[in-house]
Amino acid sequence: MFSVLRPGVAGGCLRGPIDTWECLHYHQSIPRPLTDLGVERMEMMDWDQKRIRRAFLDYFVNRPGLEHREVASSPLIPRDDDTLLFTNAGMNQFKSLLLGEEKRDYTRATSVQKCIRAGGKHNDLDAVGKDARHLTFFEMLGNWSFGDYYKLEAIRMSWDLSVNGFGLDPERIYVSVYKDDDESVEIWRDEIGVDPSRIYRFGDVEQGDEENFWSMGPTGPCGPCTELFYDLGPEAGTGPEDYMGGEGDRYMEFWNNVFMQSNRDKDGNVTPLAMQSVDTGMGLERITMILQGKTTVFETDLFQPIIKEIQRISGGDWSDKAQRVHMQVIADHIRCLTHAISDGGQFSNQGRDYVLRRILRRAVRHGRMLGFEQPFLWRLIPTVAELFEGVYELPEGVLSNTTDAIKEEEGSFFTTIDRGMGMLDEVMASHEQAKVVPGADAFKLYDTYGFPLDLTEIIAEEKGFSVDKAGFEEKMQAQKDMGRKAGNFYGEAGEWRNLGEGAGEGFAGYGHATMEATVIRWRTLPLKDEDTDRRPLVEMVLSRTPFYAESGGEVADHGTLTGPGVVLDVIDVQKVTGLVHHFCRVAEGDLEGVEASTIFTATVDLHRRSQKTVHHTATHLLHAGLQQILGDHVQQKGSVVEPDRLRFDFSHKGPMSSEEMDAVEDWVNDRIRRNDEVLITDGVPIEEAKAQGVVALFGEKYGDSVRTVRAGVDSFELCGGNHVSRTGDIGLMRIVTETGVSAGVRRIEAVVAHAADAHDRAQRDLIRTTAQAAKAEPIRLPQRVEGLLQEIKDLKKALDKARRGGGSVLDTLLGQQVEVAGVPLVAAVVDMDDRQALSALVDAIRDKLPTAVVVLGADVGGSAAIIGGVGPQSKKRFHIGNILKAIVPLVDGRGGGRPDFAQGGGKDPSKLAEAIAKVPELVAEQGA
Repeated sequence: MFSVLRPGVAGGCLRGPIDTWECLHYHQSIPRPLTDLGVERMEMMDWDQKRIRRAFLDYFVNRPGLEHREVASSPLIPRDDDTLLFTNAGMNQFKSLLLGEEKRDYTRATSVQKCIRAGGKHNDLDAVGKDARHLTFFEMLGNWSFGDYYKLEAIRMSWDLSVNGFGLDPERIYVSVYKDDDESVEIWRDEIGVDPSRIYRFGDVEQGDEENFWSMGPTGPCGPCTELFYDLGPEAGTGPEDYMGGEGDRYMEFWNNVFMQSNRDKDGNVTPLAMQSVDTGMGLERITMILQGKTTVFETDLFQPIIKEIQRISGGDWSDKAQRVHMQVIADHIRCLTHAISDGGQFSNQGRDYVLRRILRRAVRHGRMLGFEQPFLWRLIPTVAELFEGVYELPEGVLSNTTDAIKEEEGSFFTTIDRGMGMLDEVMASHEQAKVVPGADAFKLYDTYGFPLDLTEIIAEEKGFSVDKAGFEEKMQAQKDMGRKAGNFYGEAGEWRNLGEGAGEGFAGYGHATMEATVIRWRTLPLKDEDTDRRPLVEMVLSRTPFYAESGGEVADHGTLTGPGVVLDVIDVQKVTGLVHHFCRVAEGDLEGVEASTIFTATVDLHRRSQKTVHHTATHLLHAGLQQILGDHVQQKGSVVEPDRLRFDFSHKGPMSSEEMDAVEDWVNDRIRRNDEVLITDGVPIEEAKAQGVVALFGEKYGDSVRTVRAGVDSFELCGGNHVSRTGDIGLMRIVTETGVSAGVRRIEAVVAHAADAHDRAQRDLIRTTAQAAKAEPIRLPQRVEGLLQEIKDLKKALDKARRGGGSVLDTLLGQQVEVAGVPLVAAVVDMDDRQALSALVDAIRDKLPTAVVVLGADVGGSAAIIGGVGPQSKKRFHIGNILKAIVPLVDGRGGGRPDFAQGGGKDPSKLAEAIAKVPELVAEQGA
């Protein structure tokens, strides 16, 4: 028996004050109130964000009869799931458990998971800051049952913790269930005692409405869910959408219980699962808002310290409605960026890194509307770190790298905005008559300069322009289609042929070259258009395998699978939701006759494995060498280990000097020559490994026991890859390139052993060939190249001098200046044969006359070219772009530009003199 307190029942409804609670008796043990565990029962305003997290976890971990396993948050950047941009739900790390493909030593779990929803199916980016609840970064409190308890127990727990643990008013709690989930309705109504008027049925999958029905994807596990809502009262909203289940903020969903009971196939057929599981999630920000008596998440202690810091450094006012939205967006986005970059995210133009870049640019745009004209986001990171101190590990070195990366990216975008504004001005000048910004140009602004479409629309509207949104979307879709075509995916696969049960034993361990196995399941995969190898492609799961799946940057083993009348070439091995999947080309025969008992011989290509093994151990030495030479701030940001090269990404502010690269290379080669033993130890308790000083990748999730790799005395890391026995097996390392990847992240590509020998040979051949072409001995090649470069420089100088008439044109124009509106004006048609020279002449005049207005025209290849500029001391008085816009129609052309520099052109150079003659009049008008 167990007891749950609730107010006295009257007419089937929850009634009465707290001091009249009575005890209801159920048939299964649910634990004591939180006060029995030493957790103080607090008034709503006493809950702070750290207490809420801890109280939730303690409820499921410590209460007798519940005993869930507390599991740490997994990284925001998924390591082994390419289907996700970011970790977007607490269930991500339990996917294989929920699918029944993996077994662990627990069937109940609870966690607080960092999540980002800013792309793909779950994309809340555009709603952030505009309402009370949408965020890009949030924390999900969750509890799970993997084939253990089910609906009754999950519902009881969520009610007990909400009412008896957190002290929520039961009369303000509403629940929703799926339309056909009578079992959940009965539990809420008859077991818990919720008034039927506060129980709502939503959703209808057959009609395309998946409200209160959860699914992992178009196919796979699915089932109904029941959600808990809290009525925040009329102060939270009284609009037309503020009803139970509406899009308003009054009725706030705060907890969702998902019951995975079915499997849906590609035809939409739903069949029961062998194992029924529970997946729940409660948004920390929402329950914090409720417990702290607020009407928006931004009023809670999860956001207020950040918002107050924004007010301090901007001088803004959060009570102003428009400024409040800007501050809320910035507060959310800097939380998101701080955690994502610290967990291994980067800024680039691809995939999730581009989403992070968009988030930063969106925050910067809102910051500029608050008046920020210099990078400011990085100044908020210490406040974010202080908020999460003791919750998630954010070491000083990681925060320093994160700050550097955000500051650099932010500074770059501030510069980009100014350039983008110049481009937008030019686009609008070119389409003055139509008053429409073409979709292609709007997309270029978005794709090249990071201008969101809505920012382009706002600026265009201010100038009386509209934006061709249909054309923009067409370009956007074309880019997406191109990305999908170029992506590494296999398209629509065939149906799985299930020959056995379960997931098999997986990877058999290191050192195995060959073994026998059976096929658990297989399916065909379509060929991609770019595949030059047109042999059939299949995907397989084996009962066990000697093949190492791609992991930790090390590419997969290759080899063969040989069975009766069948030979398969293994070309890739990947972990998919924890299972080892083999991707193979059919070399001989086919799989149609394969049965559950058919024996295959799996053989690893050991030569290829050895080639990538030397590169993997070299990566560890390179990591240690970079820290030794550059400093402890160096942290691994990613790696690729292949048979013929290694790639290593690491945190560092700027390019390495040649001396630094030489020092790192020498350091690594010295450790190689020492021929130290590489000691690998499995099953080390994680805390013991940390105490020994092991290097762990920040943001990576490790189990209770780990595998350590010690390469000599200087390198000690956690790693699950293949390694050599002694450092001397590596032979030699050569750094090939050092480049920038993104803000605060550098990349080294290097080669070792056989690949280093090939690199050195290629370098010798290159030097020999170049020396022959330069007609010099290899040892004298530097001097010969220096001489040739000086010769080129002298010839270029002579050419420039000839183009500019030896300076006589400049002197002549300076002598022809006139005074208009109190400033020097130089306006003339000159004899120039290219635009570059004409532009250089305008700049030369501005350098000589810093208050001048300059407009020069020339016949360049049969077309009219006009270029103008305003000296730095007069650019606030005159707008040269508008002057050019007025005169270029006379030469049958168009043009325009910035206030201080503009250019245009036309088809009729015979009218250049007439066009230039109008310049004094226009300058006088502007200067009046």
